[in-house]
Amino acid sequence: MKPVLYTFPISHFSEKARWGLDIATYDYELHPLVPGQHVTFLKQIVPDTYVPILKDGDTIIQGSGVILDLVDSKAFASPSTTEEKEWESRIDHEIGKNLQTILYSFILDYPTIVGKLFQADPPKKEEQTIIPEHYDLIAMVSRRRYKITPKNVEAAKESFAGLAKEMQSRYAKSKFFNGTSFGRVDLTIASLTSAFALAEEYPGTPWFRAVEMPESFHAWQDSVGMKPLLDRVREFYKEFRNHSK
Repeated sequence: MKPVLYTFPISHFSEKARWGLDIATYDYELHPLVPGQHVTFLKQIVPDTYVPILKDGDTIIQGSGVILDLVDSKAFASPSTTEEKEWESRIDHEIGKNLQTILYSFILDYPTIVGKLFQADPPKKEEQTIIPEHYDLIAMVSRRRYKITPKNVEAAKESFAGLAKEMQSRYAKSKFFNGTSFGRVDLTIASLTSAFALAEEYPGTPWFRAVEMPESFHAWQDSVGMKPLLDRVREFYKEFRNHSK
C-alpha cells in the first residue's frame, strides 16, 4: 500500500508537507480530514492529534518539518543547509503558529465562516453553511489550543509582522532565500502565507474564496504591509507548485 498523508484542506502546515512531497514526486495517497471530526480517528494512530501525518505501514511521521526531511534531497536542487533549517524553524513558529492564533481569533465568533472552512470538499460562496455540530465546544477547544487571549493575540500579530517584513527585505535582494534556487525556506514561507496570497495553484484557495472574512481581518492584513512578499509567494506557486494529488 502507498503511504497516506493525513491533512486538513486549509491547514498551512499540511500544505507545506504536501508541497514537499509533490515537488519530490513522492508517491502517496492524500487523505483530507475534517477538523473536529479528526480527533477520534487520529487517536487510533497518534497520541497528539495534529496534522500533517504521513503513515507508511507501521511508520508514522508527524509534522511538516519532519516530512520535509524525508524528501529534502529530492525536493530541492541542493540539500538544505543548517541555516535554512534554522530559518524554517523560525518561520514555522513566528509565521505558521502565530497565524493559527491570529486567524482563529478573527473567525471563531463567526460559526458560518468556520463551517465553510471546515468542510472536506471545496464549498461554494452562495451555498448555505452548515454550522459544525457542538460548535461551542469546538470554539472552546480551539481557543485553548491556540492560546487565544488578547495578550497572546497581540504578541502573535507583532511577531508575525516583524518576521514577514524581515523576509520581505530578504526577497527584495534575491528571488530565492539561498540566492540560487527554490529551497526549503522558500517553500516554507510560501506555504505558511498561502491563505494570504491565495494563488490559483494553492489547493486551499477555493475554501478561503468561499467566505467573507471579517473587515477587522482585512484591516489587520493591510496593516502588515506585505504585498511584495505575497507577490513573491504567488511567483513561487506559479513556478514550483506541481500537483500529484
